[in-house]
Amino acid sequence: MFEDNPLVKLLGIKYPIIQGGMAGISEANLVSAVSNAGGLGTIGSGLMPASWLEEEIKKTKEKTNRPFAVNLFLQNPKMEDLVKVVIKEGVKIVFTGGGNPLPLFP
Repeated sequence: MFEDNPLVKLLGIKYPIIQGGMAGISEANLVSAVSNAGGLGTIGSGLMPASWLEEEIKKTKEKTNRPFAVNLFLQNPKMEDLVKVVIKEGVKIVFTGGGNPLPLFP
């Protein structure tokens, strides 16, 4: 039904549905459920520390082999640590909010 949809092709998902990365709600259980159902689940990092994000990414990987994303809130004072976790864990899809990502991703 959506095989020819450009977003579906680009992200490797079944349906053109992206779950919002809402801090405090968008954690491994929700993210993996959305991804397993064919959408794109998104971990919401908010102001959480890098250790929390790393743990949620690992939990999500245990629960799904489907694509998922991380939403980075650029106002987090430990943003560089979060970026390092995203790179280390091999997350391929990243959304940003709350600022200009260019200084972090030139």
